[in-house]
Amino acid sequence: MKSMNLRQVGFRLAFELSVIVGVVTIALVYMFGQTDKGQLFHVATQIGGIGNDIFLLTTNGIIFVWAWRKKMPGLIGLTLAMDVGVWLIAQSIKLIPFGEWALRPNGVGGGFPSGHTTHAFAMAFTMTTLFPRQRWLWYTCAAIIAWSRVEAARHTPLQVTAGVFLGVAIGMIFIQFLLKKYADVARATDNAI
Repeated sequence: MKSMNLRQVGFRLAFELSVIVGVVTIALVYMFGQTDKGQLFHVATQIGGIGNDIFLLTTNGIIFVWAWRKKMPGLIGLTLAMDVGVWLIAQSIKLIPFGEWALRPNGVGGGFPSGHTTHAFAMAFTMTTLFPRQRWLWYTCAAIIAWSRVEAARHTPLQVTAGVFLGVAIGMIFIQFLLKKYADVARATDNAI
């Protein structure tokens, strides 16, 4: 019974933070947009590139080590499936001709939704549910990655907004499936909290 409550608390916490951080992130990218400041552009480009890669590799690594220690190797495969699923879903949506919505700031198509934002928010949701103590770290990283996509002129605020919503939805679906499939995850979550 205690495990079930902790699992629900982690999921609820991840959802609440998704709403709060998502709304703040969306508001900031709409209010400030791209600032056209050289150094900030350079920093945003690095965050959206190597910073995004480090965030995703680190969070995946944490899940892999945790799953291995808890003797749940299937969780490693499921996490990789989520990673591939996020990419496939985002890339498939980018193929839909949304007109101006799909145009990146430089006028090239394939910008709707922001795949980096989608993946960052899906992973923040997942990590917050599994490791709620570090929740602000997960969501801060996701918000900064989302901001970087606008500041680096890779995406519009609308494309980042779509990425936030899509990422949270994918994270929710993944975690619900994961928690139903692995009852042990609920017990293991007790140790993470």
